[in-house]
Amino acid sequence: MNFMKIKSSLFILLLFLSFSCTEEVGPEPDLLGVWILSGQTIDGSAITLSDCEKQSTIEFQKDNFCILFDGCAGDSVFSGWNYNYEMINVAELLPAAFYIESLEANSLVMKRNDITPEGNLQETVLSYSRKN
Repeated sequence: MNFMKIKSSLFILLLFLSFSCTEEVGPEPDLLGVWILSGQTIDGSAITLSDCEKQSTIEFQKDNFCILFDGCAGDSVFSGWNYNYEMINVAELLPAAFYIESLEANSLVMKRNDITPEGNLQETVLSYSRKN
């Protein structure tokens, strides 16, 4: 069962990367590096992060690879990513797309829209600090 899950994930990743490498659009911002989750809001309401959530990171690497680390589960997931005009797609998190709200040398704020299980639109804003 796990072998099939890994095989499916690899296929999706390869498919994603094949499309992400076909055309480069828009200047890529300085996203490379490790970003630590520092804040979250849902529909404008601040969410208090647990200590383990504050250990969660996303690492953007060259060649459209990234590593997602879940601080609470202690798990890392390797994935692909691409950037198109203020929008970041991370293969593991599709179909959600992230939109850059702000990007500075040491801070990154991204927004995504989700559909709740009840069918309502929900806006999530994630704030990250660059890890030195």
